[in-house]
Amino acid sequence: MMYQRNGVTDFFKTNGCHLRRALILPCLMIFTALLNVHAQPPRPKGIIEDHTHYSEVFKENRHFRLILPPDYHQHPERRYPVIYYFHGNAGRFNGPAEGEVSRSGEARYYDDFNGNWARTGPDSLDNFTSYVADNDVIIAKWDGYVPAQYPRPYDIAPVREDKQFVDYFPEFVQYMDAHFRTKASRNARAVSGLSMGGFMSMLVASKYPHLLSSASFFCPSASFTVGPRALQIYTPFKEMGRNFVGLPIRMHLGSKDFLRQHDVEIDNAYKTLELNYESWHYGIGYFKGFHNAVNIQGQFDFHMKYFRMPLVRPEKWHHIDVYPNFSVWNHAVSTDRAIPGFTVLDDVRREGFSLQTKKWLPDGPMVPNLSVKIITDSIYPSNTRFELVRLDVPTRKIARSNVRSDIKGRIQWQGTGQHSDIGLYKTGDPGHITMPTYTLDQNMPGVGDIVSLSPLLFNKGGAAVDSIRVELIAQDEEVEVMDPAVTIGKLAQAALHEKTAFRIRSRHAGLDRAKLKLIVSYNGKKDPFLLEVPFYSPEKTLSNFKIADGLAVKLEVEEKTVVGEGNGDGIANPGEWISIFTPSELDSLHDFGLQLHTGDPYVAMDNRRMLFFERKDWSGAKRLTSQVQIKPDCPDGHEISFYGIYEYPKNGDTRRDNHGAHSFIRETKRVSFTVKVKR
Repeated sequence: MMYQRNGVTDFFKTNGCHLRRALILPCLMIFTALLNVHAQPPRPKGIIEDHTHYSEVFKENRHFRLILPPDYHQHPERRYPVIYYFHGNAGRFNGPAEGEVSRSGEARYYDDFNGNWARTGPDSLDNFTSYVADNDVIIAKWDGYVPAQYPRPYDIAPVREDKQFVDYFPEFVQYMDAHFRTKASRNARAVSGLSMGGFMSMLVASKYPHLLSSASFFCPSASFTVGPRALQIYTPFKEMGRNFVGLPIRMHLGSKDFLRQHDVEIDNAYKTLELNYESWHYGIGYFKGFHNAVNIQGQFDFHMKYFRMPLVRPEKWHHIDVYPNFSVWNHAVSTDRAIPGFTVLDDVRREGFSLQTKKWLPDGPMVPNLSVKIITDSIYPSNTRFELVRLDVPTRKIARSNVRSDIKGRIQWQGTGQHSDIGLYKTGDPGHITMPTYTLDQNMPGVGDIVSLSPLLFNKGGAAVDSIRVELIAQDEEVEVMDPAVTIGKLAQAALHEKTAFRIRSRHAGLDRAKLKLIVSYNGKKDPFLLEVPFYSPEKTLSNFKIADGLAVKLEVEEKTVVGEGNGDGIANPGEWISIFTPSELDSLHDFGLQLHTGDPYVAMDNRRMLFFERKDWSGAKRLTSQVQIKPDCPDGHEISFYGIYEYPKNGDTRRDNHGAHSFIRETKRVSFTVKVKR
């Protein structure tokens, strides 16, 4: 010991340092720490295993990769929760295709892809194998490969082979639970994904909230065309947030992500809903804010939290589905729908439910001539007689009938796609108040207009309610509610109330939909109902536009395309189907279609159509373009006042990645204009 100490002292003196003795001990501690670091065994990492199984859904073998805890095979008594992870564009279950540097932006977090650190990165915050080393969880990565679409996965946008990955997900879960040591329950499952995989995570989670404890999305694509091949439809998740009631969700957004503008819309929309939702925005100091799956640890810790503390099934839930037949929270819904559209279930609970259909979201007309059958969950006493009261919302007509629950405690209802509100009760049940819809005293209010909003209240419970307090609360700071809460007197069983009105006003011309919450209080309980009120506030008058009545227009992706039905002379004639197109200030080479609104009696708005054209920004989003019919009896020279919305891309100047892709900024114009009809 003395020799070693003197040797060290002599070393410093020999080199002219002449340090004080007080510095020698810290130096020794540093040397000792370095020696200990090199002496320690390497940090354990997760086990990577690739597997194949036969899928009855796809009628073929499918690949998947598992990342297992390091001691998975040493403890056969242990069971683990599972995070199902969905890769993005150009990815596979085992990483990007060989030779690709990072086409999909996913290489940074992959699971030690072929041991290549340059492609996976040493950052434990962004690496699967490092994460499972510190957490008792399995990560399961399915393979979105579809031969006809690759490098685009999941057979979406457009659907070509009819490979429905949402149908495959329950089968994959069942296989995992049967062949690996998983905790086979809703409380121990989560989904996550990047980009197109983030969209798939939203789609799977929105369709199967009853199978999952949480869901997360890394820089997700916000919308795509999905569904059965013959019924595929543009599906914007900004409009489907209420599917996640009862399911915690989290989203990561990069400040320079090329999808950011679409994801910010989702972020803003979801914050106004009654959701367990959180978002994490990362800037240029974190992977330069680009499109990627960063902070795996933060995202997956979110899932681990809800594995430990899962939420109970929600008392009230909502659901929108693109498939004609589906099951959610053990409610089975079947229809004979033969055209694209959406089935919308709202305010579903023991006391009943609301049902409607839409040709598109958010404001499409109903799907006509549709038969719908709903079989509820087993939430009722078996073999018991119930009163069923049905409100036909558009006509305000009320019908009554008797139904009986089956031996499993389920109740069956058959109806149409028209908006209906259904109440179910036994003799002696209390009253139950719902809000099926609302009315405005102006069809197309604009900024500054004072509008009277009258909620429709419906008592679909088993008894009268003596007193109801109703309060309207603005969810947007640009919206003003000008009236206080109101107390309504007795509302009889199966009765309606539509006489109470609240004055509201928009303070900002850029507000397209005001988000509000109606609080209905009675019998010692409070029930919230969310409303969206459209406002129509043009920023300018549009003068440069063309009328497509069978006319060729030049689009971004489809290029020269004939749109509309008529003689193609660019003049609106009675009986023609027309769309409106305009160039933008930034792009005069292409035509941009408008979403149209009007209160003119000579336009058949209830029968309008929506066209979905591609955007040249790789986002999956579409350009929505209305097509409306001028009624055949429209007089010559009649002028129709339209309100229109159109969107166009504004190129950003920030490089997204090494391949030269650029960010895009979503721009929206709100305009008014007049179309003169000629015979």
